[in-house]
Amino acid sequence: MSLDFNDAAPQQSGSFGPIPEGTVAPVRLTFKEPAIKKTATGATGLDLEYVITAGPFAKRKVWAWMGIAGNGSEGHNTMVSITKSFVRAALESAFGIDPADASPEARAARAISDWDDLDGLEFLARFRVEEGKDYTDQRSGEVKPGKPKNTLQAVTPDDPDYEGYKPAKRKAAGAVSGPAKAGAASSEARPSWA
Repeated sequence: MSLDFNDAAPQQSGSFGPIPEGTVAPVRLTFKEPAIKKTATGATGLDLEYVITAGPFAKRKVWAWMGIAGNGSEGHNTMVSITKSFVRAALESAFGIDPADASPEARAARAISDWDDLDGLEFLARFRVEEGKDYTDQRSGEVKPGKPKNTLQAVTPDDPDYEGYKPAKRKAAGAVSGPAKAGAASSEARPSWA
């Protein structure tokens, strides 16, 4: 059998490595399978994938693990607290809820019926670059530098970078009437992520 790759496009350069620090882009959160995993330390978390849905980094992906339950230790309690703050911000971003809004509608928008309600959630995110941790190569025993990776934060309506983002309409806990769409009011005032 012969395979001919002469008609394939040349490989793109510069598309590897982390998304630059401070980049703002709309993302879709999805669960990897199985979504809920338990670690050897007793922590339970969600295995997540974020796909950028628009802008110059569209279709790029970032993976993360988000701790949702722990063994009661101080470290695990901190992990769960960080997760709760992130989910709150992601919901506020997805549904256009100001973090200071304490109305019944805003409180309802920050509630989900189950972790599955987050699967498919679209919101605006700001990317960070985290330095990689050194590791020991299993074959050579040599200590090698870790590669930098992306982390992200949800961008909420009180942030100037949120301007022009069109949040989804919320129907009920976790139910979204349509995907959040990145867009600007006019082509003259395009946000950096558009």
